[in-house]
Amino acid sequence: MKKLFFIIIFISTIIVTGLAIMLLFSNEITDRFNPLVPKEEIYVQVNKDGHAKSPGGYDYTLIGYNAKGKQKQVTFYASGELQKDAYLRVYAKGKYIETWEEVSHNDIPKKAKAHFS
Repeated sequence: MKKLFFIIIFISTIIVTGLAIMLLFSNEITDRFNPLVPKEEIYVQVNKDGHAKSPGGYDYTLIGYNAKGKQKQVTFYASGELQKDAYLRVYAKGKYIETWEEVSHNDIPKKAKAHFS
């Protein structure tokens, strides 16, 4: 009985420690697998040039807004240079970017659209 008690305490400690690490050290990798980080759509306008990567592609860091109008910063990779002033819907889970797609200005929710010119 005593052995079972220690096994339960040991497993519980591992689970709590793992969750604490995922919450305290939020980055692209931990956010991807953390079940407590919600998925959301962030709308951005390409108003800056991307940083060229070697051997190819571009990294973009842009300010965007979710459907509630809350500001978020997103960093994502594109295989080519993106069209200036294009609107994108970025599918994010914390700092992890699943994918992105170009959208028209009319597809952006009102609260997010209010922040774009």
